[in-house]
Amino acid sequence: MAKKQFLNHFLLAIGLLLICVFSYGLVANKLGYFLDDWYIIWTYRTFGVEKFLDFFKGDRPLFSYVYMVFIPLIKDSPLNWQLFAIFTKWLSGISLWCLLRLLMPKKDLSTFAITALFLVYPGFKFHHFAVMYSQNYAILAVYFLSHIFMILAIRNPKRRCVYTILAMILQFIGIAPMELYYGLELVRPILIFLELRDDTKPLKVQLTRSFKTWLPYLLVLFGFTLFRVGFGQLYSYQLGLVNQLKSDPISTIKQLAVIVFKALVDSIFNVWVDILRQFHAAIKSGNSIVVGVSVAAGLFALLLLFYSHRTNRTTDSRITSFWLPVLGVYIILVGMIPVLIAGLDIGLAFHNNRFLLHLSVGVCILIVSLVDLIIRQGYFRLVLLALLIGISIGANFIVGNEYKKAWEAQKYFFSQLTWRVPQIRPGTVLITPEVPFETYYSGTSLTAPLNIIYSPELNQNPIPYQMILAGSPQMKSMPELIPDQPIYRVSRAFNFQGNTSDMLVFEMPTRGCLQILSPSTNPQLYNNSRYAQLWEDLIKLSNLDRIVTNKPDAELPTRYFGSVPQRDWCYYYQKAALAEQSQQWTEIVSLYDRAKSEQLNPVSSRELLPFINAYFRTGEIKEALVLSENLLTEDSNFRFDLCRIIEDADLMNISQDREQMLKFLDELKCEGD
Repeated sequence: MAKKQFLNHFLLAIGLLLICVFSYGLVANKLGYFLDDWYIIWTYRTFGVEKFLDFFKGDRPLFSYVYMVFIPLIKDSPLNWQLFAIFTKWLSGISLWCLLRLLMPKKDLSTFAITALFLVYPGFKFHHFAVMYSQNYAILAVYFLSHIFMILAIRNPKRRCVYTILAMILQFIGIAPMELYYGLELVRPILIFLELRDDTKPLKVQLTRSFKTWLPYLLVLFGFTLFRVGFGQLYSYQLGLVNQLKSDPISTIKQLAVIVFKALVDSIFNVWVDILRQFHAAIKSGNSIVVGVSVAAGLFALLLLFYSHRTNRTTDSRITSFWLPVLGVYIILVGMIPVLIAGLDIGLAFHNNRFLLHLSVGVCILIVSLVDLIIRQGYFRLVLLALLIGISIGANFIVGNEYKKAWEAQKYFFSQLTWRVPQIRPGTVLITPEVPFETYYSGTSLTAPLNIIYSPELNQNPIPYQMILAGSPQMKSMPELIPDQPIYRVSRAFNFQGNTSDMLVFEMPTRGCLQILSPSTNPQLYNNSRYAQLWEDLIKLSNLDRIVTNKPDAELPTRYFGSVPQRDWCYYYQKAALAEQSQQWTEIVSLYDRAKSEQLNPVSSRELLPFINAYFRTGEIKEALVLSENLLTEDSNFRFDLCRIIEDADLMNISQDREQMLKFLDELKCEGD
């Protein structure tokens, strides 16, 4: 009997792993690094694992030891990290499942359904930040394990001391490195009380006994709290809520109530509305495969739920069905505590949904228990739970594809950069107000691949290159945007020294090729941008002399980027822009001819400028005028650039095709005849 039960649980555990693979693994081999993952890997590559002590100093100092354990094991393979994130997510689910089965041994279906839904909860969209969140999952698995040993200590008096010590150690590992699970400690005394509950004894006796059992864990919690408050300067997240309560308690409490209510609504209800929007957008854009993924995942989930339902026993357990929804809401509320104390928001907005990871435990308990209470017909219950799991997996597949698009966009950006900028002089800042993929990348994170590509042998500070997104908070630590201002930046383990006169300004449009801007770029092109003034200030400071044009192109390491994009129109455009910088006019004409022979065309007519310049310079006026007309048809603001080209090339008094040229000059209204 025990052997058969073990086999059943083993098969269900494998089923949970397959659910994780369905949810996150279908795009795992097509992803790279995002946000903090990039400079975590860069730190390891540049300095080794010991530097993580400095990396997390002033942020979460105890978190460094977690990375020092796992980074040397997985190293710097993007695919390995994606697979490791799936594995650790599964481990956290298995740990939760074991805990739930200890607490509710007679509710096989409910415990399995809660675990399955937790593993694929669609409100949390940070899974593919695999380096960061594989550590979080591992800590969460350990944290659940601390509760398991706590329950075992209560049930096994002979081993109580050993199990309690193990539980306390795992408790500390669970709350200290990143403190995200700190609020869940208030669930522990509830579980202790439920485990020790004895209706034959007075409530006071039960509460006293529960408090005594909780006391060792309370000491760990109290000790860490003292450390966190006493050494708050070691952490980047300060106790913002405390200061707000002191200065304006009534307003702060009102604001807090709004945040909590919104977080409850978002995590429990709006998350499913958001899924419908995701599905509608995906199907409308032609991504109908998401329906197939959801149906297949839902059917598989139904099979697993049916299998777990076969042995489901509905007799009462320590936690009755009536109290489960209450417990779920309580877990959600106390889980918010560390986030609220830090003064942060919780919700479905991208940078706020990361805090839904641990809240999803309570959400899933609430949802499954409500389904259990409301729908009494067993098979209808199975179908509804399978539907929720299936559409959650489909939603995660959609999110995974968004990450894939962002990764491809970032890879294409750096490919174009190496085509246009073969090498860069050390001490250079690459700066732009924004990039299309900045949801998944900050300027700090993009600094990592920039240096990996252009300084692959780097092993010391200061770093040679810095990426700045000027529309982001990075600008708070930048000097005034005027010439010859020193720049000194410290970011975790790295520091950079530069100057505002040593900057390359670029634009990465949503459609079209990367633009490396020169001081002669017309700022009126950006009049409709929300960063119009910033563009004007930056353009004046762009220094093309920072580009080293006479060395081989830097290369994107295949270890991180895989295969690079094939040569397309933007390749020929970037090479033409580079040749224009060196005044290689015949080479530019040759590049245009090759692009046309391959039937490649510009996405934006702006990309015709270096070819127009080359045709004018080589005396092919007719071709230059045809391309110029195409350019002006798209945007009359390019009149400025064409006038500059004509003036620089001294074309005001040419004799060849003079009539056409004079007509064109009249239309442009450039100075001169």
